[in-house]
Amino acid sequence: MRTYIVISLILILLLIILINYRTLSELTGGFLEEQIRTWGYLGIIVFVFVLELIPQPFLSALVPFTTGLLFNLDLLYLIIITVLFGITANYVAYFIGIHYGDSVAGFFVSRKNYKKSLRWFDKYGKISITLLALTPLPYFPVMGGVFKMTPREFSIYAIIPRIFHFIIFIYLIVWVI
Repeated sequence: MRTYIVISLILILLLIILINYRTLSELTGGFLEEQIRTWGYLGIIVFVFVLELIPQPFLSALVPFTTGLLFNLDLLYLIIITVLFGITANYVAYFIGIHYGDSVAGFFVSRKNYKKSLRWFDKYGKISITLLALTPLPYFPVMGGVFKMTPREFSIYAIIPRIFHFIIFIYLIVWVI
């Protein structure tokens, strides 16, 4: 029963994000546009890195990618930047999680939710990180370090699925635009 509740909540959250995506994009779009006009590819690199590094519930590294496309930046460079710096940020967050996990996690989530996430990880294991890495739902790579995954496990269960996430959503974005 718990599994169905969790899946239902994830689907509801995804629906809320999709419904509010236009509003969220409009709020951040003006700022991103100004920065990309000024900084170009360097701006894309910084935004991709920051959006993948810092746990946040709404924006993805795909927002700067899409903005770069809208500004007619080179598609291949945008793909390379998004994947390379997105993955680099994931590893940085992972190592932060290993060394400062409890305090960092406590900064972003309440102690109660932190304990719940630890129990959830204990119950569902590494596949939980994989599911979050594949979906557009909030993804917190710092938790790989908090959960004491080895670098190899983190690469297999989080990084490889995150690369697939980028490939799938980049394809969809390019197809739509």
